[in-house]
Amino acid sequence: MSRVWHTLKWLSGTSWPLYATTVLGSNVAAAIAIMLFLRFLVPLPGFKDFSSPTGSLGLIGLIYLVLAVLFGGIVTFILFRPVLDWQRHPDRHDPNMVRNLVMRIPFYQAALCAMVWAIGIFIVAIAAARESGRLALVVSVATLLAGGVVVLLTYLEAERLVRPVAATALARRFEDSTLEPPITQRLRATWLLTSGVPILGVLLMIIGQDTGFFTGNVKDIIPGIAALCATALVTGFLGTTLVVMSVVDPILELQRAINQVRRGDSDVQVDIYDGSEIGVLQAGFNEMMRGLKERQRVRDIFGRYVGIEVARRALEERPELGGEDREVAVIFVDVIGSTTFAVNHDPEEVVEELNRFFEHVVDVVHRNKGIINKFQGDAALAVFGAPITLSDATGHALTAARELRQELKDLRLQAGIGVAAGHVVAGHIGGHDRFEYTVIGDAVNTAARLTELAKDTPGRVLTNASTLAKANEAEQARWTLMKSVELRGRKLMTQLARPVRPTLADRS
Repeated sequence: MSRVWHTLKWLSGTSWPLYATTVLGSNVAAAIAIMLFLRFLVPLPGFKDFSSPTGSLGLIGLIYLVLAVLFGGIVTFILFRPVLDWQRHPDRHDPNMVRNLVMRIPFYQAALCAMVWAIGIFIVAIAAARESGRLALVVSVATLLAGGVVVLLTYLEAERLVRPVAATALARRFEDSTLEPPITQRLRATWLLTSGVPILGVLLMIIGQDTGFFTGNVKDIIPGIAALCATALVTGFLGTTLVVMSVVDPILELQRAINQVRRGDSDVQVDIYDGSEIGVLQAGFNEMMRGLKERQRVRDIFGRYVGIEVARRALEERPELGGEDREVAVIFVDVIGSTTFAVNHDPEEVVEELNRFFEHVVDVVHRNKGIINKFQGDAALAVFGAPITLSDATGHALTAARELRQELKDLRLQAGIGVAAGHVVAGHIGGHDRFEYTVIGDAVNTAARLTELAKDTPGRVLTNASTLAKANEAEQARWTLMKSVELRGRKLMTQLARPVRPTLADRS
């Protein structure tokens, strides 16, 4: 008894009470409506005792109606009890079993409704046959047509009301095999049963009057025809509304989800609660979004290794081995005394300090429209002007070098910074199974040589006169020329330049 009480208490907080009320209510209303129709609007003897308190056709119908409600409610509860238990304890049930049961709830509910109506039709028809065969035929046909309409409406109501439960059951898995009638069948069945059946009833009444099946004159069937026409309007509108909602609602949800994706939200998912083609579309959208998220994740990770611009071009184009001549500027950054620092500190501390150091390097380079081409242990190579063409690449590189001097001055690790500009070959170097995007040329070698000299130069930032000449005038004013030296591995003299003191640069 305690378990039943807790179950009922738990159910009160869900949509199941609404589900039971809607389904049972529509069936009861339809049963009462068909009894009133037969009693007052069908011009045929035998219905005068409909409301008699003793063993009449009406009394039999009312008794069966009460029993049918009780029977339908109990069978529904027993049939769907596994779903109720699963909602309380999801881990105790087989998800495949629950999924199949939840998706078939509308069908099972409609089948139960059809069985209850079939039994009722049989009982009432047998009772009517005691009066006359004509009466039994009218009762059977009328209740059969009404039952068909109610069965369809029951299916559509159950399909809509069970959506939240179906969305939960299908949240982790969805198979393409359809568990519900296709949309085409739903639409045709809805028209046939909600509009076609009342129209068929009108035709049967007209034919019955013309053939003398019904008593009285033409005026006697007009109220019945009017009632059937009104029924066609009501059931047609209700059925059409429900079936349209079953199609339009998920389409609108997909539309809203697509608009969210257009606004840049990649964490969009739609609920899957339909077992027909609509469910396949819902599952397909979610699968597509998972693919997009995975692609974005790969792109982000790829971009962290090779640079965002290189990653974007690799994903948009098919990379091939080889390169192209580009005019670029490069910055070479090399940590001073990294070997001594590594000897005197734990490896974890060395890595932590290097990451803190390179975090500033990456931020400054990206801020000035450059890319980090590679990290080489305690050194980094930044490129400006490749793979994306950059106007005044030299000016951006020189600005980044000056900003790096300020960004790195308070860190434990210090570095020499060399800047050079010139023609390089930029492209993919390596083998067909493993290659990387890089730049090769005299500008890279010159920047590395300048970095070596910069380690022993005040400010620790150097460039050469030819590089400085390629920058804009405002940037040139922030640098000062120095002596000429012979760089390692070269025979020609190279005139050096370094940034002026920040106070003088600001004043200029």
